[in-house]
Amino acid sequence: MLPSKPLGGRHRQNLTMQQEKELLTPFLEQAAGGGVLVVAPVQVAYETALGRPVHHSVVYRALHRQGWRKIAPRPKHPKANEEAREVFKKLPELVQEQVAVQAASAGQGLPVRVRFEDEARFGRISDPRRCWAPAGVRPQVSTPVVREYEYAFAAVSPHDGALDTLVLPSVNAEAMSLFLAEVSERHTNEFILMVLDGAGWHRAKRLQVPSNRRLIPWPPWSPPLNPVEHLWDEGREKWFANRVFASMSAVEEQLITALKALEQNLPRVASLTGFEWITTIPLNAH
Repeated sequence: MLPSKPLGGRHRQNLTMQQEKELLTPFLEQAAGGGVLVVAPVQVAYETALGRPVHHSVVYRALHRQGWRKIAPRPKHPKANEEAREVFKKLPELVQEQVAVQAASAGQGLPVRVRFEDEARFGRISDPRRCWAPAGVRPQVSTPVVREYEYAFAAVSPHDGALDTLVLPSVNAEAMSLFLAEVSERHTNEFILMVLDGAGWHRAKRLQVPSNRRLIPWPPWSPPLNPVEHLWDEGREKWFANRVFASMSAVEEQLITALKALEQNLPRVASLTGFEWITTIPLNAH
């Protein structure tokens, strides 16, 4: 018997993998800025390299082979201060500085932990989200516009996924003081460096900061740096998308359910918040 032909693989190819990679190299900078909106320019380059026209599906397959995918860009504020971001990279030094302070406290030193904090608004306004459906079925969801809200407070330790949350009716210095006190009560045996943005209630003179806390401000205009943003996305997608709530009590109940589920799922929270640059920081230090 003749040996059977192997299944799968690329039996015919226009360009080698290396040639495809080199062809796409000039588009990398443009892609990083969200400029590759359609494949037409890439198709022109592909056809120029081959010296003949090709179907656009050939270009799509080449992009997939090279690890490209169509993805929503991460928003960046025009006023984002890159220099401030570089300064913020000194966070590991701040951690070690606080470790030294704790070590110098005779018999009073505490382990140091870094947590990232943020707040998010949840209410009865509903935006349609993408969802699965069989062929021929176009889902329909109600989209009420009712401007009633509650607020979720969260502080996360990305290395291990430890998460503390609290639902409050408003965001102000008093509410923030309540949240800081709650986190402090849950972690009396740790000194926490809490990283947060420059919201007014984070800097208010009447804000009460527990003795085992130190607040560290984010660089201005840099919300994409905050890992807690991914938790809000997860909560809205998994527990709030395409849902209609008859009252704020229903919103609160669903929000508490979502936050409890996240608090109990440490691996999932760590996966969502463990940015590469964060994992280089000693988030738990003695």
